[in-house]
Amino acid sequence: MGQINQPSNLIDQVVALRKEVDELRKRVGIGNATISGGTFTVQGDGAIRMIDADGTEILYFGPDSEGRQVIRLARDQGKRVLYTYAVSSGRQYWALTDSNNDIVVSDDAESGVGLARPWIPVSFELVRGQDMPTVTNGNYETVWEANFNKAQPFIELYTVDGCDSGTTGGGRIMITPVGGTEFEADAWTNGPGLGRHYRGPYALPGGTYTGPLRVSVQYRRTSGTGNVYAIAMDATQRQT
Repeated sequence: MGQINQPSNLIDQVVALRKEVDELRKRVGIGNATISGGTFTVQGDGAIRMIDADGTEILYFGPDSEGRQVIRLARDQGKRVLYTYAVSSGRQYWALTDSNNDIVVSDDAESGVGLARPWIPVSFELVRGQDMPTVTNGNYETVWEANFNKAQPFIELYTVDGCDSGTTGGGRIMITPVGGTEFEADAWTNGPGLGRHYRGPYALPGGTYTGPLRVSVQYRRTSGTGNVYAIAMDATQRQT
C-alpha cells in the first residue's frame, strides 16, 4: 500500500493552514489594512488605482501609456477633479476641473512659471474729469458694454460716476443672456461730484459655460444742464 501524504504532526498542520490562508488572501485581495509608523512604497512601474463598484476609475497614481508618472482623481461616476498631463515639450502641468471636465485652474506648462488659467486682468482708470465719458441725454445711453463667456455665477462691477454741480443723473446695469431678453440688474441715482462704487455682485443667468453674455452700463441726465460722468472701470466674475 502506498504512502498517504498528510501532516504528521500539529506543526505541519499549522504550516499548511497558513499557506492556505496566504493563498486565499492573494486571491481575494486586502480587506482592511493599517500602516502604523511605516511606509507604503510602490516601486518601478507599479501604480495605485481605485475602482468603484461600477468599474469606474476614481483614483490613479502611476505611469501613463508613455511611462510618465501621472495623477488622476475623479468624482463619483468618473468626472475628473484633478489630473496631471504633459504638453509637446514633455513638461507636465496640473489642472483642476469642474463637473463638466472644463479646466478651472492650471499651471503654465509652456513657460513652467505661474498660472495658465485663469488669466488675471489689471485695469487702469481715467482720473481727469475732462477725459471721462459724459452723458447729457434724458434717456439712457449705453456707455460701456462687455461681451464674455460665463465662467462663474456672479459679476461685480467697479464704476466712477457723478454729475456736475446743479445736475442729477442715473445709471443702470443691463444683462442680456444668450438668446434671451435683456433685463435690468440694478439702477441708481447720481448727484453732483464723483464717486467710486463697487456694484453687485449680480447673478448671471444660465448654466456654466453657456456661451457669451452681454453686460451694459447705461447713464442718463435727469435734471440740470451739466454733464453726467460715466465710467465703468472693470468687472470681475466671481462666486458669492
